Amino acid sequence: MAAAAIARYYAGDRVIATLAGNSETDRTIQGLSLKTRDGIDEIWITDLSWTSVETAEHLNSLIERGARVYWIDHHRTAVSRADAPEFKVPFAGKMLSEQYSAARLTFNFLKRTGTRTLSAKQREAFEAFFPFVEIADDHDRWVHRIPESSDWALAVQTLGGVASYREIVKLDRPVMTRRLAQALATGQDSMRKSLELARATMVDRELPNGIKVRTACCFGYSSEVASHLYEGQHQTVVALFDLRSQGISLRRSPDSDINLATLAESFGGGGHAAASGFSLAELRRLPAERLSELLSEKLEASTGESSRQAAKG
Repeated sequence: MAAAAIARYYAGDRVIATLAGNSETDRTIQGLSLKTRDGIDEIWITDLSWTSVETAEHLNSLIERGARVYWIDHHRTAVSRADAPEFKVPFAGKMLSEQYSAARLTFNFLKRTGTRTLSAKQREAFEAFFPFVEIADDHDRWVHRIPESSDWALAVQTLGGVASYREIVKLDRPVMTRRLAQALATGQDSMRKSLELARATMVDRELPNGIKVRTACCFGYSSEVASHLYEGQHQTVVALFDLRSQGISLRRSPDSDINLATLAESFGGGGHAAASGFSLAELRRLPAERLSELLSEKLEASTGESSRQAAKG
């Protein structure tokens, strides 16, 4: 939605949207090249941070050639690391805050300090995009004061980032296109199946300090699944191993004040205090290792039984 806000602001200009996950950020940014001969490109990095100093060096080289770089993010890991060496870049504009989602921060930034002069008609068209931003912000920060925000999030997640972006930038008001509505229906069915998997694999562990750790496997839709798993729970941390993304998502019950961003950072990940995630390569092998153990036990037993029967014969 942050990318769509930028596209709406720059309506009529050439806008190239590239959507990347956190694990792809360094590679994606380092692959950027200027598109105009005079080097007056604008590069907007929203809802993402990076870890490599080489990424900063590449951005600096693009700036030296005339590009203007903007960075907007709301993740605690970005806010807390803003002065790190990998962020030593002379940004044309920067906004790092946990107050709102990246979509709303981007919209607010463009509205207050936009880089172009808009006509009254252009400004009206841009500001008419705010209901979309509100929906994204409501779900991203898990506020859920807007009833339909969960449906929009589910539809976007199911359809995919690039396809959803293309659908959203065509809309004048937040009414789903047929493609988004179909994605919502598919997503609702897939989310139910993912929740069934999570409930079938759920393991609870009570810690001496009163915290409950609830772990499970899911297949996508980790936020939605987690909201069901911590419903009615107290002082509970939910950790989901997403078999689709191969990542771990952390969520907490509403009464918990555990900083999940700090917990995720200890595993090389990050996010927000109430929702974060990380990857753990060793987890990927555990199902295969356990399956190997079970199959080996059966095969050894059946081989032994066959040998005994052969000896009798």
